[in-house]
Amino acid sequence: MVCDDLPMAATPTFPSRCFGVLLHPSSLPGRDAIGTVGTDALDFVDWLATTGATIWQILPLTMNGQDDSPYFSSSAFAGNPWLVDVDQLVDQGLLDNTGARGFVSDARVHFDAMRDHKRPLLWMAAERFLAAPDHPWRAGFEAFVAESDWLAPTCHFFALKDLHDQAPWWEWPESIRRRRTNALNRSRDELADEIGRWQAILYFFEVQWRSVRTAANACGIRILGDLPIYVADDSADVWLHQDQFTLDDAGAKTLQSGVPPDYFSAKGQMWRNPLYRWDVMAADGYAWWLSRLRRCLELSDVVRIDHFRALSAYWEVAGDATDALGGRWVEGPGQDFLDAVRVEFPDMPFVAEDLGTLDEAVYELRDGNGLPGMRVIQFGFDGLPDNPHLPDSIVEECIVYTGTHDNEPIAVWWNALDPSWRAEVARVYQIPPGADVGRAVWSFIEAAIGSRAVAAVIPMQDLLVLGEGSRMNDPSTPIGNWGWRMPPRSESPELAGSLRRLAARYGRLYS
Repeated sequence: MVCDDLPMAATPTFPSRCFGVLLHPSSLPGRDAIGTVGTDALDFVDWLATTGATIWQILPLTMNGQDDSPYFSSSAFAGNPWLVDVDQLVDQGLLDNTGARGFVSDARVHFDAMRDHKRPLLWMAAERFLAAPDHPWRAGFEAFVAESDWLAPTCHFFALKDLHDQAPWWEWPESIRRRRTNALNRSRDELADEIGRWQAILYFFEVQWRSVRTAANACGIRILGDLPIYVADDSADVWLHQDQFTLDDAGAKTLQSGVPPDYFSAKGQMWRNPLYRWDVMAADGYAWWLSRLRRCLELSDVVRIDHFRALSAYWEVAGDATDALGGRWVEGPGQDFLDAVRVEFPDMPFVAEDLGTLDEAVYELRDGNGLPGMRVIQFGFDGLPDNPHLPDSIVEECIVYTGTHDNEPIAVWWNALDPSWRAEVARVYQIPPGADVGRAVWSFIEAAIGSRAVAAVIPMQDLLVLGEGSRMNDPSTPIGNWGWRMPPRSESPELAGSLRRLAARYGRLYS
C-alpha cells in the first residue's frame, strides 16, 4: 500500500473540509460468516485511500450483545473477537487449513450460526498460541495482559458466563454475584485456563485491528469510532462496578434508560440499560468513564459520543416499565464531567451525537466544549424553516450525513416520500423532475459533500444506491438488525473515481 501523507489537522478532530465513509467492519464482504478486521478490512482501507477520504466511521468495536447489537455489549472494553480473520490465524500457524478456510458467506450475518462456526476455531487457535511461548505474537500478548487492567476481570466475567450457560450475572451464586473476595479468588483459580483462552482471543482481535488502523493512518485516514452512552446490564462493566449503576441488592435495575417519543417510535424507545449513579462516579473523578474513553482512543482516532444529550439531561424510566412514555428528564453530569474529560484529553477528540430531543442546555454543553455535532439530510423536512438539518442551516462545526446507521438508505427514504414532500425535497436539492433514484441519491451525496460542514460522511449503502434490505438498524424494532453485509466487489475503481471527483469539486480532497 502506497499512500500520501495528509497535512496536519486543522483541529484535533478533523482536517478542514474532509469527507469519509460509514461502514462497520462486520458489514465487509469476504469469505467468513462476518466481515473481519483482517484481509477484508485491509482491502477496504486500500480502496478508501483511492477515494481521497480522510475518515472511516465505524460502529462500536465491542461484541454484539442482546439482539445482536454492538450498542448492548457484554463489555465496553473488550474488542469483538468474532471479527477476527481466521485465515490470518492459519497463516500464523495457529490453525490448520482444514476447517478454517472456505466458509461460504451469505449476504447477511447470521449471528448464531457465525458464533457456532467461529468459536471452536478461535478456541483451538488460543490453545495452540498459549502452548507456543516462542510465537512471534507472544511478547506483544504479554505486554497486552500486563498493561490492560480491564482484561483479566473482563475475561473472568466471560469465563463465568460460559460456566453458567450464559445466564445473566444476577442469577449467579450470591457470593460471585456480590463479588465476595474468597469466592472470586477461588473462581479465578478454577477458571484460569478459560480466562487465559479469552485473553488470547481478545489479543487476536487487538493485533489484527492495530494493523488495520496503522494502515489507515498511513493513508491519512482517521478512524471515527463510536462510544455508546450506556452499557448493557448483563456486562462485565456493571458486574464489576455495581455501586456505580442504578441497581438493587439483587442486581436488578431500579431505573433504566430510554428516550421519549421521537422520529423512530411513538412510544419512545426502551433501551433497557441501567442508569449511572453520577454522584458516585463524580466522587472518584469519573475514573471508570475516563478509562473507557482512553480505551476507545486506543482503538480509534476520534470518538463519537452516542446520545451526547444525556450528559446534559437524560430520560429516566422506572426499572419495571414496559415503555418509555412515563419517563422524566433528569439533569446529567454536564460540564463537571467534561471538565474531567478535558484534563485527561486536552485535545477533546470527540464528536457529539446531538440528534433527537434537544434544548439550549445541550447546545451550550456541545458548543462550550468545542465539539462538532451531527446533521442528517433525512431529518431536514419537518416543515419548520429553522430546521438545523436543512442545507442552508448546516453549520461548519458539524459532520453532515445523508443518513446514519439508524436510518433507512436514502434510496428507500426517497422512494417512500409522499409526492408533495418529494416535490419539496427535489426543489431544495435541485433534483430534476423525473430523475431516477440513482440521480436523486447522488444529488443528496453531492449536497452533503458540498455543504459548509467541516466533514461529510456517507454511508456505504448510499454510495451504492442500495434499497430495501440494506438498512443496518431500525430503532423501532429489535428484530433483524445489524446483519447487513456489503455485496462483493462493491469497492470498484469506478465508484472511487466518482467520489474522488465530487470531493475535489468541493474542496474536500487531500490526496
